Amino acid sequence: MGNFYSDTYWSDMHAPVRRKLLMGSVGAKHLFDTGVLALESDPQLGVELLLAAYVFDPLDGNVATQLSRIEGLLPLFPRSVSACISSLLACWQRPDNLTYFQRIASKHDYMKVKKYILSCLEKEPENLFWIHLGMIHARAAADFEFGLELPVGELPDEIQPAIDLAKSFFNFMAGNDAVAFPLLMSASDVFGLNNLAHIIASVALKLGERETAMSVLSGAVDAQPWRVSEALRLYDLACALDKKTVPLPGSLAVLLYSFNKAEELDATLASLYRSELNGASIFMLDNGSSDGTSEVISKWQSEFGVQMKRIDLPVNVGAAAARNWLMKEPQVQECDFAVYLDDDVEVAQDWILRLGAAVEAYPDAGVWGCKILDYSVPAVMQAVDMHIIQPEGEEGEGPEVDLARITPNPFRCSNLHLYLLDSGYFDFMRPCGSVTGCCHLFRTQKLLDNGGFSLFLSPSQYDDLEHDLRSCLKGDFPVYQGHLGILHRKRSGFASHTDVAQEGNAQGNRYKMQAMHPRSEILQIMADEERLLQSDLEKKMQYLVRKGILAG
Repeated sequence: MGNFYSDTYWSDMHAPVRRKLLMGSVGAKHLFDTGVLALESDPQLGVELLLAAYVFDPLDGNVATQLSRIEGLLPLFPRSVSACISSLLACWQRPDNLTYFQRIASKHDYMKVKKYILSCLEKEPENLFWIHLGMIHARAAADFEFGLELPVGELPDEIQPAIDLAKSFFNFMAGNDAVAFPLLMSASDVFGLNNLAHIIASVALKLGERETAMSVLSGAVDAQPWRVSEALRLYDLACALDKKTVPLPGSLAVLLYSFNKAEELDATLASLYRSELNGASIFMLDNGSSDGTSEVISKWQSEFGVQMKRIDLPVNVGAAAARNWLMKEPQVQECDFAVYLDDDVEVAQDWILRLGAAVEAYPDAGVWGCKILDYSVPAVMQAVDMHIIQPEGEEGEGPEVDLARITPNPFRCSNLHLYLLDSGYFDFMRPCGSVTGCCHLFRTQKLLDNGGFSLFLSPSQYDDLEHDLRSCLKGDFPVYQGHLGILHRKRSGFASHTDVAQEGNAQGNRYKMQAMHPRSEILQIMADEERLLQSDLEKKMQYLVRKGILAG
């Protein structure tokens, strides 16, 4: 492939592989899919990616099975890893009937799920299927003590490193950093230091060992230059962007709107009151609420005083229209910046200063956003930096928009964060294709120039994404500030399922959004974003080489 810091490393890479890796180098599924894609054009890269995919969850029998079916692959892995995979396959027995488990899991009754898994382990203590399933549910519920306490029967010695690696992760997430660190270093003897660089760096940072964290990350990037996520994180550590706070270079309007969510809004405004507002003005729109929202706003208006202006609408005009109403307020238009907040978030004390650091680093962004974490389970990431994807096989095929299909133009956003917990994988700042609307900051003039949020997508699904797409088409790409996390009370994934009418509305809005942008526009955004990601990465790598942090 050539040296990473040469002019040809990325240009020589197979284009679909390059596109995937520029999005990030984390997540078992993402790495597995990218590795399979790379095998034909660059077998060494493919093997490295597939090994990294396995190490993300070395007790997953499904991934191990897929790897074992790739002819000639396992002998190319380190002997200890191949032995671990072979032992896993021998001890992994998926039950023929999982109907009962699937039924209780669909009801989100975690205690019942936990009890059932333990009963199955009592009957089959050496079946790694149940141990792995227990760990999945321990991660999903952030019950890390359960992950540590899962009983493990007598298993072959070859599988023990995988058990130890899983336990070290739970120790880290449970705050047992001094226990996790030596376990991780021991596991790295089997699975490779490069494959554990992110998690080892996270533990080292919590232990105050910043130089160790940077050394591990730089070693991984020097040895395997495709590790984009590790490189981005290393750059931010080298520049201390993870600690940087900067006042916004101008006045700020904080824009909120709410409909019948009095309790959530009360918590949002309380967190806003506790934060460092630095003179920001607050504009609070009551979108025709009929519960206690008006009283909540009155209570906080007395606390904020003249800093808060309230707007009361007689009916609910929808989220997109509420956003548009707020941006057209004359006092908002006089501010240099405007930030939208959802009415069910809780902000950090220094949230505006963190966004200010992103503005300083990327002053020309179309919008700045951040990491969104689940309020109930803060280790769960709901949104990170998102990238626009046109599914394979769709590029250039058929009409621009096919209105006869359920998905007339089936582009989507990347989801590398799914099934990962927040343990440092997305602790970086960079451009992307979209940021979530839970918390997004605009230069007010750019917000106005880009036009309002689409009323066709009301209520609130996809209007923020569609707004980002219009911005991207102008060359004003969003920027993700991964060193700021906002807590969001709305659950994601399985927990977000609502009634049939609401899901039908979401499906309808996705259809309308896809119909608004022809395939040629989506492909243009993808190509422009890919060039932007590569340019951003190469500038950061050149800096790290100049500073002697990377070998070059």
